[in-house]
Amino acid sequence: MTKTLLALSVGLTLGSLALTCAGPIAAQQSDLELPEYTTEQRWQRLAGEAVWWQAAMLEFGKQHDMTPEEIGTWVGEYFSEGWLSGQEAAPFAVALNRNHMSWPGASSEVLSSTPTTAQVRFNRPWEDVVGPDRQLGGVAASEFQTMFRALNLTLADWVGIEMTWDEQEDYSVLSLRTEYGPIEASNDIRWARGAYLSWLNFFQVLELRMQSGMTAREVGLADGELYGPGWNAPTPWRLFRGMLWNQLGDPNTDCEVLSASPTEVRARCSITYTGQRVSQSAGYFDVTLEDVLESGQAFAESVAEQLGMRWEESWDDEYRTIRITIR
Repeated sequence: MTKTLLALSVGLTLGSLALTCAGPIAAQQSDLELPEYTTEQRWQRLAGEAVWWQAAMLEFGKQHDMTPEEIGTWVGEYFSEGWLSGQEAAPFAVALNRNHMSWPGASSEVLSSTPTTAQVRFNRPWEDVVGPDRQLGGVAASEFQTMFRALNLTLADWVGIEMTWDEQEDYSVLSLRTEYGPIEASNDIRWARGAYLSWLNFFQVLELRMQSGMTAREVGLADGELYGPGWNAPTPWRLFRGMLWNQLGDPNTDCEVLSASPTEVRARCSITYTGQRVSQSAGYFDVTLEDVLESGQAFAESVAEQLGMRWEESWDDEYRTIRITIR
């Protein structure tokens, strides 16, 4: 479900940008004039669209048996990678306030602070966007607040901040305390962070080897020659399970078995998240999604060949399609 929710959030964002990113079209004579908008009007419009996207995500989650709290936790885990661990209460409060101030009509007040604590009061400006009936698209204002609360508690858990959240009639009071010592993040967040660092290590090694003159495919074949002798997979099914087991180091791995027998396995695996990881690392490494897929395919082909099997693979914008057979 979380992969589907990720696809929805990415799809909504990309969909809203589709027309903007379309290729240039030569201007033609027209009587149509597009209206001009003030910065304030644009800001209000952006806030309205943000709330509608959040309403769509909440409604979509409910259709798949996810509560607003579960959705907020998922979003917090997703964004946790953008927060450095080991934050302290005051700078964390400042960072939360920066995000809060993106809403028109946002206000905040520091109620108290010490070197290790901060207490801040935030209003709920998004309620004005939701409207006087306190619901939008079938989603109640309380469900938005539950999602935001779970999101921020999850971020606090990741950065090592103890947070309590007190709901008042028109505002929320967040009390923050720095947790010195080991970060007591949940296993889910630790897992996601470990997977992210693993991807960065992989991209770095792949880039270095390609800079030495190897192609991405040659890198995969070389790895297959190195690790293939250690594999014990006498059937297509066991080979697929072994390859999938390696990919399950990332909690966002999403594969579906289309058919399986003692002599053949057909499956497909989503590459949406892999592409996102490549995009996130673009500022650090000169590695493309095609490089990653070619290297992985070559590795699997090499291991399969050593085991007397054939690994066939193709991909489109969303999936890798895999077929494994006995030679």
